[in-house]
Amino acid sequence: MKCFILAALLLATAASAENIFKINITPEEAQQFLNSAQLRGIGDIEYAPKTGENPLPEARNEQGQFVYMGRVIEHPEDYVEEHYDAHQYHGQDGLGQFAYGYKDWNQGKNEKRDETGKVTGSYKYVQPHGRDFIATYYADRSGFHVKDNRPAHLKLPATKTPAVLKAEEEHFRLWGELAAAAGHNPDPYAAEYQQEGSYQPSEAETREYVHEEPAYVPGPEETGEPKGFFYAFDYNVPLLRNKEERAELERLRAINNKDE
Repeated sequence: MKCFILAALLLATAASAENIFKINITPEEAQQFLNSAQLRGIGDIEYAPKTGENPLPEARNEQGQFVYMGRVIEHPEDYVEEHYDAHQYHGQDGLGQFAYGYKDWNQGKNEKRDETGKVTGSYKYVQPHGRDFIATYYADRSGFHVKDNRPAHLKLPATKTPAVLKAEEEHFRLWGELAAAAGHNPDPYAAEYQQEGSYQPSEAETREYVHEEPAYVPGPEETGEPKGFFYAFDYNVPLLRNKEERAELERLRAINNKDE
């Protein structure tokens, strides 16, 4: 266990403002850490801050090719190595409550489960066109519910486009011609080609769903008082970026931020 703790601490950046690793703590102490983590914001996710950048470190393989983390780079001058101060945390109180989350250079997530069993969370990431996709959700006895920031027209049910309607029309035209050539021209919409009868859901299927969480029963191998844990640490993330692609993404993000 001591080796595991040491390895986890070594992952953290020495200059980090906060690195925590607590195990076998009481539920009450764990809940204090969980509440502190939740203050980071379920719906207020920040990306990892950039700490610097530098040209790709010089490294070549036996053939003299420029390599970066095992990848051959033909034009290293077109790339840059960026550095980000990423973060993650996770804790449980041993009684069912938990909180976890992370933030990286272009994505992040927070989620928690409270004493009632309700799960609440959110996540965010940068889309290829530069706009942030943001979703918030919760899950309770009534099921799973989610909202996101997509434009309203993208959330509408799928409809047949003119091209699809035209293809359907052509399909049934060919159907009729081939059927007539075979001496039989069935109506594809006739009852004999449709599913017989209609499905009638039962009363149980139409009743509003309410999830019943069974009471937790410790197994025979679980003895002693419940214990919790909590860890949180920062760590450096090196990122290979193509300068041209980065400039294009930054341009798109600037346009989106201006429109919002």
